Amino acid sequence: MSLRSETPAPAVAERGGTPVRLGRWTALVVAGEGVGFLIPVTGFWIASALGLDGWAAWGLLVGAGAGEGALLGLGQSLALRGTRAAVRVGRWVAATAVAASVAWSIGMLPPTLADLGSPLDFTAPATWVAVSAGGLVLLATIPVAQWPVLRAAGVPRAWRWVPLNMAAWLVGLGFTFLPSPFIDESTPTAQLFAWFAMGGVLMALTVALVTGWGLRRMTRR
Repeated sequence: MSLRSETPAPAVAERGGTPVRLGRWTALVVAGEGVGFLIPVTGFWIASALGLDGWAAWGLLVGAGAGEGALLGLGQSLALRGTRAAVRVGRWVAATAVAASVAWSIGMLPPTLADLGSPLDFTAPATWVAVSAGGLVLLATIPVAQWPVLRAAGVPRAWRWVPLNMAAWLVGLGFTFLPSPFIDESTPTAQLFAWFAMGGVLMALTVALVTGWGLRRMTRR
C-alpha cells in the first residue's frame, strides 16, 4: 500500500511590479497638477476679460476644471506604470477629469450665487451645515471616482485611497488662497499667472507627497 504525499496548495501569486516610487510619483503629479491648475486660472482671466459672471462663468470654470483633472490624472497614471498599482490610463484620466469638474461645480457655487444676487447667509446655521457637507463632497469627488479603478488594478484595501486623498487635498487646497492678498483687478496678467502658478505648485507638491507616501505603503508586499 503506497501513501500519496500531498503538497500544500500554492500561495496566491503576488502582484507583479514594484511599489510606487515616491520621487517619480511626486514629479509627475506636480507636473500634471501644476500645469493643469493654470487651465482654471486662464478660465478666471477669460471670464474677467469678457465680463462673464453668474452661470456663464460657472460653466466656463467647470469645463476648465475638467481639463485640470485630465492632466492630473495623466500624471498620476504615468507615475503608476510598472508598479503594483498600474491602472488603465484612459479610464483613470476620464474618471479624474469628470470628478474634477464636479468638484469645481461645487466650489464655484458660492461666488456664482453671489453674482446672481443670492449670497450665502453665513449667519444661518443651516448655511454652515450645507457648506460643510459640500466641502466634504468636494474633497471626496476625485478619490471616490479613482477608487474603483485602483481596486480593479488589484491594490489591496483600495478604499484607503479616499480618506488619504481627502486629507491631502484639505491641506493642499489652502495654498490656492495664497495669492489672494497680493493680487487685485489691476495686477498684470504675467504676475497673476506667476502667483497662481506658485500656489498651484505648492498645492500639487503637498498632495503628491501625502498621497505618494500613502500609496507606496498600500503597494508594499
